[in-house]
Amino acid sequence: MATVFSTRAADVPFSSVLADPLAWLYTDSKVETVERMEEIDVPSNGVVDVNILLNGLRPGVPLTFSTAVAGGEWYRMRAVPVGRNTGVRGFLEMAPGDNPHVARRAPFEVFDVLEPLAKQEIASPRETEALRFRLDYAPERVKSFPVRFRLKQQSVSRELSLKVNVHAVALPPVGKDSFKYTNWMDFDSMAVSHGLRPWSEEHWKMIEKYVRLATRGRQNTGLMRAVFEKEAGGAVRLDKEKFARFLDIYDRAGIWYLEGMHLAGFAAGWGSPAFKTVYTTNITTTVQGALALSKLARMYMEEIEVRGLKDRWYQHVADEPGGKNVSEYRITAGIVRRYMPGIRTIDAVEEPSFAGALDVWCPKVDSFERHHALYDSFRANFGDRVWCYTCCIPGGKWMNRTMDGELLRPALIPWVSVMWDIEGFLHWGYNRWQRNQGQDPFKEPYPKSWEGSNNGHSLPPGDTHIVYPGTDGPWPSARLEATRAGMEDADLLTRLRRRDRAKADGLVRRIARGFCDYTPKCSLYREVRRDILLALEE
Repeated sequence: MATVFSTRAADVPFSSVLADPLAWLYTDSKVETVERMEEIDVPSNGVVDVNILLNGLRPGVPLTFSTAVAGGEWYRMRAVPVGRNTGVRGFLEMAPGDNPHVARRAPFEVFDVLEPLAKQEIASPRETEALRFRLDYAPERVKSFPVRFRLKQQSVSRELSLKVNVHAVALPPVGKDSFKYTNWMDFDSMAVSHGLRPWSEEHWKMIEKYVRLATRGRQNTGLMRAVFEKEAGGAVRLDKEKFARFLDIYDRAGIWYLEGMHLAGFAAGWGSPAFKTVYTTNITTTVQGALALSKLARMYMEEIEVRGLKDRWYQHVADEPGGKNVSEYRITAGIVRRYMPGIRTIDAVEEPSFAGALDVWCPKVDSFERHHALYDSFRANFGDRVWCYTCCIPGGKWMNRTMDGELLRPALIPWVSVMWDIEGFLHWGYNRWQRNQGQDPFKEPYPKSWEGSNNGHSLPPGDTHIVYPGTDGPWPSARLEATRAGMEDADLLTRLRRRDRAKADGLVRRIARGFCDYTPKCSLYREVRRDILLALEE
């Protein structure tokens, strides 16, 4: 049990509580009403994390905090203002109240940023603060242990205690055998946001910091982009040194699977019928476009074969083609497949008429659920595989990782994915805040507009990014950590499912029956997670 006391009753007290890190904390949250956490169950190499909410602090007066457990990390949680809610379909609401399924109506300030602390002291300008404690690996050969926290401001102190139950179950390391998970990175943004010269040594070091934070969040798949160079005469070449540098960073960080960048894109704006080969204006179904496309594919394939990457590689053809693109996509994908034989192609494709044109489907979670039987038939009849993704869509009650849906939603996406034999999860926005619109992710969780539309159609809060540009590198978010927890669970559930599929799926259904049918209670999540670990120990 958490204990709360003051060393001097005469002092004006502040109050504190251990809060579940999978429940949002806001600048007006009260210790009496948050989802508390006094106990956590983890695998033998799992992550112990907990939030601490404090009310009634004296502004500007130093607050100190400590624990006797070695190796832990402290973060100050910084609040981000959310002025608009996600729409019922996605994007932003056109009118306030359109989406009845948000966790909270805007405007509000939510603690999403996790700022690493070099010392265990802050002087808060406000009466309410939030801290995050994280311990990367539980001590081995220990069944349970307490983590006791002490917080002090002037002569007033508080003590809180978290019981950690360690189970004799180990997570696979991030890499080949962990659940497939990718966030698309903007490498140029890493340079601009931190004031670095593009592709300087400092830039490469910054890229590695972003990649290592991603793998710390259990990302094991990386997009191999920015490796092609267009020369002055118009010719495109693959920069082998840059390719090797990216591969080295990915390998050392734990990225196993690699995604080749899209080799084609819409020829005349998003959703247009034809595709053009990237770096050109040539339509892929013309002789010139096909030749340019084949050259890009062959350059990729040469490096794949020389470096033995064939089993690790997934190749994108064109992003989010629709019904009007079926014939063009089939021809374009056929060219890519011809010059990259044996390489799995993957794209964000949802139209059933694309059957046979790609190897790995990656529909949005709502599309997969609505057409579950159809995707099952593609797997059975074509030998296809399925991933899933979220972006500016879906909204409403669908699972996504926006800042106005329950924080448990991104944690549960991997649970449902495993239950439905979905092999991976993709999101486009790792650090994709829109610099051309001056978007400051600390102050603006969405860009001012998107694709030239008015702000009513802009992206939902948090869609562009799941990390923040900190002072000397990327800072994680509460949503990154929530997704990480879900990815850990996916690996545990996958192992249990191999042993007892019915039992594993039954445990998932206790909290989530689908991507829009779930119980957003952290207490239930903790209970089911404990039962998963106990089942694996049997």
